[in-house]
Amino acid sequence: MKTPSLANIAIVVQRWHPGIVGGSEALAWQYAQLLREDFAVELLTSTAKDYVTWNNELAAGRERHDGVDVVRFPVAFPRSPYWHELHRRLLDRVARNASAEPMQRIGWRAPLQEEFVRMQGPHCPELIEHLGRHHSAYAAIIFCTYLYPTAYFGAGAVPAAKRIFVPTLHDEPPACLEIFRERAEQAAEIIWLSAAERDNARKLWGIERGDVVGMAVDTTPAVPEKRREPYLLYCGRIDESKGCKLMLDAFLAYKKRDRSALKLVLTGSDHLGVPKHPDIEFLGFVPGKRKAALMAGACALIQPSPFESFSIVLLEAMAQRAPVLANGQCNVLREHVEQSGGGFVFDGERGLSELIARIVKLGSDERMRIGKAGRDYVVARFAEQRVRAALRTTIDRIVRPETQRPNASGGTGSPPSNQPGKKRASKRAPPNTRERSTTKSPP
Repeated sequence: MKTPSLANIAIVVQRWHPGIVGGSEALAWQYAQLLREDFAVELLTSTAKDYVTWNNELAAGRERHDGVDVVRFPVAFPRSPYWHELHRRLLDRVARNASAEPMQRIGWRAPLQEEFVRMQGPHCPELIEHLGRHHSAYAAIIFCTYLYPTAYFGAGAVPAAKRIFVPTLHDEPPACLEIFRERAEQAAEIIWLSAAERDNARKLWGIERGDVVGMAVDTTPAVPEKRREPYLLYCGRIDESKGCKLMLDAFLAYKKRDRSALKLVLTGSDHLGVPKHPDIEFLGFVPGKRKAALMAGACALIQPSPFESFSIVLLEAMAQRAPVLANGQCNVLREHVEQSGGGFVFDGERGLSELIARIVKLGSDERMRIGKAGRDYVVARFAEQRVRAALRTTIDRIVRPETQRPNASGGTGSPPSNQPGKKRASKRAPPNTRERSTTKSPP
């Protein structure tokens, strides 16, 4: 299957295509690139490009990209109104039981929880069958993003001793499904992208073990893009769930109060509908070099998302000395900003609108100080060599058992937690991952 001298590693992610930017797709691809010199890497994914419909748009089969075999499997069915009804009821239960412990907020039995995951998509039975039949060919299997069937059912098809789980966990309603906590608990190793994400896991799932590995950030300085007017920048998926409506409303509120020449420039994919306005410019997808130049020239980058497990775009902007304006509702973003001093956090639309007015008036010395602080933070923590070494350390505990660290009993294996003296929670029997009827009525 692969070069005999290299051990095989599989990375499973819900979708991947060169045109998909950011998110766990970018994480999976970066890990594949970081590992390809030491392992024969396969990226196992779906034939879908659209994360809303999960329609089959790409050809199934194997192709090679930059030294990595990408193997795509068809999606069994697109997302349907049935799942949207399940999702509505899940959100309603979480809202009604907000004061309860996270694992008590939904109250569904395991079969219905699995039904939610399966119907959410992308459900790829052939991918799961491939893992079940061929897991012995892989030294380790990395599952990216807890939320999707590719990770949940895929992990259930392989021995727990080979599972490396990368949850990219957000504090969001589906995280309150008990089966997700159980999947994470069963994994041989867990990789977190930030200490704040691991803290979310402690609060939601009661899990503290695992390594904070993060992602590598390109810190090569870019020549700032020169524009006539000063501008704020947003890069990524333009979607209400990413806080973009809040950002647009805050910017327009600022423009009503202040007739400055400030512009808002957006790059990425538009799933919201960018309003027509003389001070808002949508560039669509831009190459990486131009994105870096836009970051280097911006008054600030806005990251309005309330749900992030890492936020590569925030750190890329900080690496280009751009001050950042981040949604303080997200603990991960708040951690980056507070630890670095590379920007500001805001609370709600009004808070962002007021912060825009403040950032525009920053003096050059203060702007340089903030920019330097942000870049220093990124360079110290997210250099490629450091992330590769941390990733290899985690993988080697599976691939090369002699590298395992001692546990509390004097043996070897994953530690019960990162804090001495803490006992690992007892594992519950995993829910049955075999196919069940999808004719169940919503709760």
